[in-house]
Amino acid sequence: MTVFIIGGTGRIGLKLAELLRPSGHSVLIASRSGKAPEPFPAVKFDWLDSSTFESPFTVDPKIDRVLLVLTRFNALEAVSAFIDLAVSKGVKRFVLVGASSVEKGGPFHGEVHEYLDKIGVEYTVLRPT
Repeated sequence: MTVFIIGGTGRIGLKLAELLRPSGHSVLIASRSGKAPEPFPAVKFDWLDSSTFESPFTVDPKIDRVLLVLTRFNALEAVSAFIDLAVSKGVKRFVLVGASSVEKGGPFHGEVHEYLDKIGVEYTVLRPT
């Protein structure tokens, strides 16, 4: 099974990939360019381009976990569309990297947190500070 890391070239995503690889986990990194540091496979993914949402599942149909590192835009519509697609493709668990000051139901990360809860998938929210 594979962990799909959205934001995988950033500090949090890349560090997670580096920790998962030695323990035998398969990792696929998302980036807007479709490139990632060696030795990680990557796929082009852009929250502002829904045509890229399907590509991770084409590259690796065994994705069952997703790390959601969101950029600073308020687009629950795009994020929920990807989450719905991911669930339909067999994703069982989501990890949302949120903001420490935003509670479930609050703006941006809070809306995504609330959506994950509402649809009943397994998830956790990390709030780094």
